[in-house]
Amino acid sequence: MIRSILFPTDFSAVANSAFPLALAIAAQFEATVQSLHIAHGGDPHITETSRYEFPALPTGATTVRVIETIIPKGDDDPAQVIMRHAKERGCDLIVMASHGRSDVAQFFLGRSVAEQVARDSKIPTIIARLYGPRRTRRPIDRFKTILFVTDLGGHSKRILPVVSSLARKTKANLEALCVFNEGDEEPADGGKATLESFFAEAEASDCLGKIRRLHGGLAEAVVEYAGRHKADLVAITTALGSGGDPKLTNTAEFIIRNAPCPVMCVRP
Repeated sequence: MIRSILFPTDFSAVANSAFPLALAIAAQFEATVQSLHIAHGGDPHITETSRYEFPALPTGATTVRVIETIIPKGDDDPAQVIMRHAKERGCDLIVMASHGRSDVAQFFLGRSVAEQVARDSKIPTIIARLYGPRRTRRPIDRFKTILFVTDLGGHSKRILPVVSSLARKTKANLEALCVFNEGDEEPADGGKATLESFFAEAEASDCLGKIRRLHGGLAEAVVEYAGRHKADLVAITTALGSGGDPKLTNTAEFIIRNAPCPVMCVRP
């Protein structure tokens, strides 16, 4: 169940582009959206509120409660501030764009804050890219097909409670995609028994849909598969393809940066 969603923004069009996604999910669960801006010294919000402000609720979304908060950055890294705020507010999900303004506030510079949150957050995080050559091209407020990607490691279960809850609420098809690196031993049943156990443990047996399998070149294969099958959301953990190491793997990082749809991830 999702009761509270954190939406961090630096007030740029890029950062605010993920707001409709946060609203769409909140509407499904009657959840609250916590809009958060981290103020820096010289933050243009202070003098240019006509240009830099929290995104407004679109027509038809008035049932969603939105709480807007501006907090000082302090000495901490913005990603750490976001994760700490999400934990303190009891948020069940973080929704953010992959990068934002890079002039005055410097909120998403270098290795983007979004990727840092995706790498380190113990709270499930959805990253959406709606600008640039690798931007998401699927409607971000629609959930018809959700892809749960797993290497059958126990860490995969960490994302299941939230993603299955979302699939159930939106009536989306939740497909399981089992991925195997070269040299991995594939179970005789292709991972079916393991998946059934994962979903049962998450009390989501009713959500397990089709089971597909991919071998070798995992990151590129997952991205290609998601595009070919018109996935609306890809769900992974940062340990995908790592043998259980919770650090962000090259596989997970590539998927976050290149998937044709938003990616939900969590550090197990």
